[in-house]
Amino acid sequence: MNRSRYEEEEYLEPDEEELEAAARRRKLIVLVVMAALVIAGIVLVNKLRIVSQLQDCLMTRATNCNDLVTPPKPIGVR
Repeated sequence: MNRSRYEEEEYLEPDEEELEAAARRRKLIVLVVMAALVIAGIVLVNKLRIVSQLQDCLMTRATNCNDLVTPPKPIGVR
């Protein structure tokens, strides 16, 4: 099999479809990472808000702060 130098270089270069597929794949990965960061941020803000409410209640020396804390679930109960 005798290939010319041009044929070998053309074979090694990615074609337009491969470049578009790689770009789509990178964009999809970035989108998934960004979505995960947004969801993690929302969860974190929610947890911080709950803790802040409990701290505010405790700093006022209130005696009924138990309403803000959810009791732990027993193991095996859904």
